[in-house]
Amino acid sequence: MQKKIQYTVVLTIVSLLASVGVSSVFLLTRGTIKKKELAIRMEALYTVLPDLETHIEITPSETADQDRIYKGLDKTGQVIGYATCGEAQGYSSKIRVMIGIDPHLEKILGINVLAQNETPGLGTQMTDVESTTTLWSVIFGKKPISLDWENEESWELPFFIEPERIKKFGIIKKAKNKARPWFQEQFKEKTYNQLIVSKVKDPDKITAITGATISTKAVVYAVQNAIDKVRNIVQPPTWEVQ
Repeated sequence: MQKKIQYTVVLTIVSLLASVGVSSVFLLTRGTIKKKELAIRMEALYTVLPDLETHIEITPSETADQDRIYKGLDKTGQVIGYATCGEAQGYSSKIRVMIGIDPHLEKILGINVLAQNETPGLGTQMTDVESTTTLWSVIFGKKPISLDWENEESWELPFFIEPERIKKFGIIKKAKNKARPWFQEQFKEKTYNQLIVSKVKDPDKITAITGATISTKAVVYAVQNAIDKVRNIVQPPTWEVQ
């Protein structure tokens, strides 16, 4: 009986210590995690809203991070579109995307998958970019595509090329000509009604990833979820009291 009490006490102490340890780690890293998530969202804005110069948040400050809606402006202050995040359940994980939609809320300007943990080699192809690496680039560390002799940057080692930074957010602005996943690129210029999954290649629909139809549909649902959020804020129902 006494040993049972001892085991219970020891187990309780170990559990308490483990709980304190986990809580401490969470509190210590919470700020860093939030900053990283913010940086990822801000960087994604420049992918889904081409020609973005600055943005304005049009949702209340107390809005959850995943529900915040941004209005994008170009250099002249003209509205180029709206962006927000959407989420849907995939095959083995929640898939979160950011989408950009034109000012008339008709066409998608771009999407960016922010988070997913789908089956490697199948669902994960939604973020895969076709490799342009060649033996030449591996040996000499040079870019194989652009052979512009007057452009010194094209002959720098890839790992040491200094990217253009956005001082306002402290993040890296992606180059406009940077390769993008084919799966995500096919959403560009699509309308809401064209968000239909097709197992065969169809320019008017969303071509499914081979062997990952569920993951494909989840991305479509996440995109639709994001568009619905924007429409509910930018175009409130006609019956709503103003």
